[in-house]
Amino acid sequence: MTSDIATDFPWVIFRLKEQRLALSSVDVQEMLALPKVTAVPNAPDHVRGMINLRGSVMPLLDLRRRLGFPSSLEEMEELVELLVQREEDHKNYLSELESSVRDRRKFTLTTDHAKCAFGQWYQSFNSDNLELMGILLQFDRPHQRIHQIANEVDLLSSQGQFDQAYALIQQTRDGALDRMVQLFSEVRSAIRRTHREIAMVVERNGENVALAVDQVEAVEMLSPGTVEQVPSGFGAIDDRLIAMVGRREEDDEMVLILDIAALLEEGANLAQGGLLDSQTG
Repeated sequence: MTSDIATDFPWVIFRLKEQRLALSSVDVQEMLALPKVTAVPNAPDHVRGMINLRGSVMPLLDLRRRLGFPSSLEEMEELVELLVQREEDHKNYLSELESSVRDRRKFTLTTDHAKCAFGQWYQSFNSDNLELMGILLQFDRPHQRIHQIANEVDLLSSQGQFDQAYALIQQTRDGALDRMVQLFSEVRSAIRRTHREIAMVVERNGENVALAVDQVEAVEMLSPGTVEQVPSGFGAIDDRLIAMVGRREEDDEMVLILDIAALLEEGANLAQGGLLDSQTG
């Protein structure tokens, strides 16, 4: 790919999922916390809507979707829904335990807290969101307790102490389960409250367009001599949108440099075309 991108200016390094990408600082006008977005009917899938920045209305492109990744909003809601399901799992766990006592049958769900669906997710999940991780740490004790009582209930049932088994299950509902329900609510609220995206305002052909990205990491020069054309068919991102690759001086990490013209070719005229007409017409 032939690119007219200047390489002797600093680059804005930003993150989408685990991928580091860059745009020339010449093209980036400003960066700010994502403002309120007004949805626009019939807009392309990667157009989140319109934003008003100090009286200037411009389209906001979801750069994840533009590059073929799931939107961060979609990922956030999927995580919230997953936690709703894991909360229901533990309500159902105690209900099934109680039913097994009533029906005098073997309880077959796992008694190992690390092997339930939540436990497996919990063991593998990691985030740089300290508030979120702080809440998740509080799940350990009540989660282990819910699974632990299954063995205690089984022992009581085997001894014919059914009333005591029922009482232990209810005690766990009122204690460990209630605590888990509270924590599930707190963690879902924290996910939504701390979800942050950055709007990068870029200028092309006299029009401003905002790009939603996960995080801006730096504005810096790339290592001299490392900026070069990218081979065709490189990686999972549409190679028509990648102009070059380079490496950061600090850690020699590869950065994909986006072609701003190709990136905006389907929407460079949105600010003066159909989207604004639909807002003002």
